[in-house]
Amino acid sequence: MIKHSHMQQKYFLRQLIHHLVIITLPLLLLGILLTGYFQKQLREELTVYAERSRNFLLSKVTQELNTFSEHTTLFSTTPTMALSISRLLNEQSLDYKNNVFKSIVPTILGTMANISEFVDSIYIYYDNPDGNFFSSLTGYTAVSSPGCTDREWLAIYQDTSADCSQWVLPRKVRHYSFEPWRENVSVFRRFDYYNGVMVLNLNTGKLSQMLDSNHIYQGSCSVVTDTDGNIIFGSDGYRELFDEGNPLPRAITHPLSGSKVYDTIQIRDTGYVYYSSEIPDYNLVMITLLPTAEVFKTVHGMVLAFTVIILFSILLSISLSFSGTAGNFRQLRLLLNLFSDAGNGEKPAALPRPKTRNEYDLIFNNIVSTFVSNQRLALNLAQAQVRQKDAQLAVLQLQLNPHFIFNTLQTLDLEILKALPAGSHADLLIHNLSDILKYSLENTSSQVRIREEIAICKSYAEIQKIRYANPFILYWEYSESVLDLPVIHLILQPLLENSLHHAIKELPRKGLIKVKIFLREGLVHIQVIDNGLGISPGRLAEIRRTLTGQDAGRTSHIGLSNTNLRLILTYGPEAALRIRSKEGMGTVVQFCFRPAG
Repeated sequence: MIKHSHMQQKYFLRQLIHHLVIITLPLLLLGILLTGYFQKQLREELTVYAERSRNFLLSKVTQELNTFSEHTTLFSTTPTMALSISRLLNEQSLDYKNNVFKSIVPTILGTMANISEFVDSIYIYYDNPDGNFFSSLTGYTAVSSPGCTDREWLAIYQDTSADCSQWVLPRKVRHYSFEPWRENVSVFRRFDYYNGVMVLNLNTGKLSQMLDSNHIYQGSCSVVTDTDGNIIFGSDGYRELFDEGNPLPRAITHPLSGSKVYDTIQIRDTGYVYYSSEIPDYNLVMITLLPTAEVFKTVHGMVLAFTVIILFSILLSISLSFSGTAGNFRQLRLLLNLFSDAGNGEKPAALPRPKTRNEYDLIFNNIVSTFVSNQRLALNLAQAQVRQKDAQLAVLQLQLNPHFIFNTLQTLDLEILKALPAGSHADLLIHNLSDILKYSLENTSSQVRIREEIAICKSYAEIQKIRYANPFILYWEYSESVLDLPVIHLILQPLLENSLHHAIKELPRKGLIKVKIFLREGLVHIQVIDNGLGISPGRLAEIRRTLTGQDAGRTSHIGLSNTNLRLILTYGPEAALRIRSKEGMGTVVQFCFRPAG
């Protein structure tokens, strides 16, 4: 019993491995391949998205900054305008002309500010002892005046080294005392000819909205920092990701090198895919982070689905293996008893099951059938001997009948020659038919020369030219080098007959059949080409299925099927017939083979 238990365990393991191989392994390989494929596709799409997103944000940010640079250049490269504004800011009393110009400058600044939705205000300042400056919102004013609520920018300008011509800082600004403080990004740019600065205040809220509009993954974040990693501004919610006041990790503030478009990083125990770009003229870096879980959500869902499917397939394999093992070993003892009875020559006590559900049922049935088959064996042997004799007689009869017909045709030919002149249609028909019949009676197991096949096909064509009302031309193209090569008996005539019967017979014009035989790379190529009715695509597909054996016995092209079978049996599968046809234009039937010897 212990031995049987050990055998049962081994059998269960073999069955389990078998089921795992045929059920679980293909699913596992399919899951790995599909996951790898989709992950590769996702990475390629992510590369494209990162490149486009980076270019979009970079163009939007640099567009605003470059527009401001152009405005600053306008004031810097026009000495007359710069001198006039500087005098306006430094002189206490102004004449009429200067007063008019004094009212025009704020209008110019207001127009420049209204060009972009992101601009909050613009200041122009030339060094003067009273702190006078022009604002796009409040016009001509002084930092020291009671109504001026934004004074920080002047202190920043005065404290910044003169070597620094352009810089960007985040600030809080309000232009009127009744307004709340708003977060702004201030861009400072010094003038070229006179000491002074132009300040562009950008609305941080609208900049954040612009960054948010480019996000397609939930939880994404974009920030613009200086080269030290200090955040200038960012998309909505960036403060929840980074510690306020602390610079960003150095790893992500440096743009990626080489052809690498994006990389990964871990922030607060969360994985992110990030890509970055420099804004070199302003010493800024733009960084976008995408949650890895969101980016690869589809792939992770696919992995989870395949994991569930694989676990289910493992459970199914265990269940099938257990039920099969239990069922088979329940019959083990009965199987041993049956072997014992069979060895003693006794009839088994238990009858086999009428239907075989497994290998043991099959063995049971075979054991019982052995007793019955031994009794039938002698009778079947005797019946086989009788059938063999009948077959031999039938073969002899089949050989006698064609010889009788051939001899009768010879006699008819002599009688026709007596009654009609030589060369009459009847004479030609009998003569050619006699040649064909004689040729067909030869030993079909031996091979003939190609010239003999050509000759018998020409005799066949002469008969058909008399029979067919529609005239046709049979054209031969071959070289002398192929005429003595061996080929199997009666292989061309069925192809010629097929063209005549199916392609030329009902043709409303004069038919043409071309038989082309040539030798190439040691292979004999034979083509039968006609300009007949052609074959429709559906019918051509049906014929091809017949030749491959899929619809055997359901075609009117018996000659093609038999010829194809003879070619395959003689020369191998590569010699099978190949058919090309176009309805209304004609058909090509071809094959090739390597001649013996």
